Amino acid sequence: MLHLLRQTRTFLIPYAVLLLLLGTVLLSTPKHLAFFFVNGHNTPFFDQFFRPFTNVGDGLFYVLVILGLLFVRFRWAFVSLVCFAVTSLAAQIGKQLIFTGHPRPFRYFSENPGFPHLHVVEGVVMGTLKSFPSGHSTSAFSVFLLLTLLVKDKRWGYAFVTLAALTAYSRVYLTQHFVEDVYAGSVLGTGLTLATLHWLLPYLDGHPQPWHSWRLRRPGTKARRRKED
Repeated sequence: MLHLLRQTRTFLIPYAVLLLLLGTVLLSTPKHLAFFFVNGHNTPFFDQFFRPFTNVGDGLFYVLVILGLLFVRFRWAFVSLVCFAVTSLAAQIGKQLIFTGHPRPFRYFSENPGFPHLHVVEGVVMGTLKSFPSGHSTSAFSVFLLLTLLVKDKRWGYAFVTLAALTAYSRVYLTQHFVEDVYAGSVLGTGLTLATLHWLLPYLDGHPQPWHSWRLRRPGTKARRRKED
């Protein structure tokens, strides 16, 4: 585990600081104030930026990463697939079975008048229930932590944790989640990904298979090599 933590420290250290600061805010601030601090600071630029950017936390983006890793090593595509399955299943269990009655901001504030006006971005469909935890945040923190492990230049971890945090921020900005929802989603995604990697990587190392080193060949590779020859 220590080796894994060292390999991903450029992601985990900034995340730990963010987690501590945001946790302090959540413990000392009512949920509606934390929500409106994000949702209330809106601009037309952020509306146009966050509407598509929030899809980084969609499962489709994770699937695209998995498919891309097939061109690197089947081993890493398999590892990412397992991480995706574990984190997604955990988030859905939380949403569908444990915290089913947690309303999303749009419904919560519609049923509790007296709060400031909600900022709703045009074209974004408003969810109503199953707010906790944020699945997009779970997915984003999982996939970007995994990418930090895979890249050679670990300085990318700072960029990856920023992208993950922006994805979580977008969920509150777009009136899809409360701050505690994305906080929990980030913990779920990061924690379960670390746990999965801690178990899975040693297992694969101890049970080597030929397909671990396989990879898909990019179109045109053979043609280029023949031309070079």
